[in-house]
Amino acid sequence: MNYIVIVLASFCVLVVAAVIYLIVRLYRKEAEIRAIDINRPGADSMYPSGSSKDFTMTDQFLYDRCCRYMVERRPFLVVDYQLQDLANSLFTNRSYLSKTINRFSGKNFRAYVNYYRVMYAMELYRANMSLRIDDLAQLSGFRSESSFLNSFKSVMGEPPSIWCARIRKKYRDKLKK
Repeated sequence: MNYIVIVLASFCVLVVAAVIYLIVRLYRKEAEIRAIDINRPGADSMYPSGSSKDFTMTDQFLYDRCCRYMVERRPFLVVDYQLQDLANSLFTNRSYLSKTINRFSGKNFRAYVNYYRVMYAMELYRANMSLRIDDLAQLSGFRSESSFLNSFKSVMGEPPSIWCARIRKKYRDKLKK
């Protein structure tokens, strides 16, 4: 009888310790994600300018996971990438994810994905300045060059041809020095 009580008490202690361990890991993971938020590309432009006190910690956590997934996995390179695909990858509800993206980024899903595509196209061009605009559009997941031109101008405020010319000039000026 005493042996059974000791075994049950030991089991309960192990269960409580495991739960405490999992809670501590969750809080640490949330702290990591909050720290990554500062380093996320476009972090300043992906949050609305208003107060964030209307958002719950769960909303923030989902949005941070979403942004990190986009940066690390680059699913936006798939031309037909849909909101449902992202929701499935993040194990969440499609409409909840859509609302979270809209609230935190101020953009709809398509504009949100195109933002990452434009950032990737800029990264590609900086790595290889011989790429043409239609190559950048295709390599960064856009269906057409015209949608790339519109998205680029929407994100950067100027057409990609002007941006590319400016980057080339900066590069040449740097080589001359």
